[in-house]
Amino acid sequence: MSNLSQVIDSYYRAWFRFYPEVAVDFGIDGYQGMLRPYGQDERGALIALHEKLLSTLDEFDEAELDEEQRIDLELMRGRVMLDLKDMDECDWRVRQPGRYLPVHAIYQLTVRPVTKLKAALTSRLTAIPDYLRGARAQLTREPGQIPPIWLESAMTEAVKGAEYFRSLEHHPQIMPLGVVALLEDAAHALEDYARFLESEIGPHAKGDFARGESYYNMLLTHRHYLDVDANTLHRFGQDLFDKTLQELKAVTRSLRGDEDIAAMTAAIQAQPSAGNDFIGHYREEMEAAKQFVIDKQLVSIPRKEQLKVVETPVFLRHVIPFAAYLDPAPSDPEQIGYYYVTPSQHEQAGEHNDISVRHTCVHEAWPGHHLQFVTANLNQQARTLPRLINASATLYEGWALYSEQLMQEKGFLDAPESRFVLLKDRLWRVLRVLLDVELQTRGLSLDEAAGRMQSLLGFSREEAMGELSWYTQAPSVPMGYATGWALINAARERLSAVDGEFDLKAFHDQLLSAGSIALPFVLRSRFGQPLWESVRREVFAA
Repeated sequence: MSNLSQVIDSYYRAWFRFYPEVAVDFGIDGYQGMLRPYGQDERGALIALHEKLLSTLDEFDEAELDEEQRIDLELMRGRVMLDLKDMDECDWRVRQPGRYLPVHAIYQLTVRPVTKLKAALTSRLTAIPDYLRGARAQLTREPGQIPPIWLESAMTEAVKGAEYFRSLEHHPQIMPLGVVALLEDAAHALEDYARFLESEIGPHAKGDFARGESYYNMLLTHRHYLDVDANTLHRFGQDLFDKTLQELKAVTRSLRGDEDIAAMTAAIQAQPSAGNDFIGHYREEMEAAKQFVIDKQLVSIPRKEQLKVVETPVFLRHVIPFAAYLDPAPSDPEQIGYYYVTPSQHEQAGEHNDISVRHTCVHEAWPGHHLQFVTANLNQQARTLPRLINASATLYEGWALYSEQLMQEKGFLDAPESRFVLLKDRLWRVLRVLLDVELQTRGLSLDEAAGRMQSLLGFSREEAMGELSWYTQAPSVPMGYATGWALINAARERLSAVDGEFDLKAFHDQLLSAGSIALPFVLRSRFGQPLWESVRREVFAA
């Protein structure tokens, strides 16, 4: 029998043929000229690959593996089980028109270190017109299965993607390559695809995005390893939501004498902002947050990294209303990450006010996402392929939300209104737990969900629907923010209570040492099974 590292290498070399964009994102050479295949033969081959892996993994005597190897094995097994169920119950080829869009496949070639850029770009661009024609044939098979919100998102991305492709003729990397005609052909193909979706699919699209309780529970068990079900998670979310809302009301009373959260939000958004140089302002606040983390010795700083603050690409702005982060490829020697900031669509750039910018920089950059992902990338043990491919929002989003709390505790987020912003942003993430469960398992409608986001968070209808588009396409990811935050806090409180010499920096370093995987694995492997069991009981009252 092969050893586990050989199995991992063999499986993923084959797996990347079906997910070439993932290979490029992780810096794996040899797939940069490919688009994701969707033919029936390829589908059958992928199923066979999954089934063979399950059979091979079952042959291992786990007692002969060390703890890190057992984690990798379980991550692979859980992912394959989920993928096989997904392929059996929910064929993306007839339900998700956005997954055919090759916009990211081109974009990633401009931000990832790839060899033979011209050959890769030419190969992908040349394939796009036929690729999208084939997509039409797939989608016309059962157009009634397509959820309207997914259709609308795909149409928007296709139109904005065409705009993006045409802009690339001025891109410094692309200009010398002589691919302007190919870019124009690809842009036309995207526009044709958008028209096809609107005219031929739109009248029929009425599918349900909800996957149901059984599948959602599988995600909780085999992607996040929480050992709770949807109902238990919802109770946790409701309790935390009620508590957070009461805290937010109390802070509002202390600041303005009443509980008018909307008025307090408006007052903060009316405060000074960076104006036209909002990118420069974000960059300054990001650097200030980094220096604060260094000065206070809150967590070890990666030895090499770079973070570029840029405007959100136009084709992503409908799903990134505020800000987001793109982590570096693990193989990137410079560890260059991208901090996306979406320009305001309104006359008053309220979301880019000074206080909110500082909070966002903590979440997306220091000590949030950028520090965490780069730390994982530079740790050989934390960047195995099973860990890179099977990241869990309980860790990477839980850590980012916890970072906001940490930086307020230590004095970086020190404005009088910072506690309000912290709690309102936390309320947003806690609401995601409830919406995630209810959308997938309890029949919550999009109108009802959007209404709650508008009334409780002050979102516009457009912002709420942009959020809900990705919530519905990524079940169990929205719940990871607040769930992970609660687990990290519970672990920290328990460890500090029993250790008179508790070292906060050492705790953070240990927490980030296993990669971006499900928090239960991290807490068990780094702090022991009893700690995990006590944290689980406390957080979920189970």
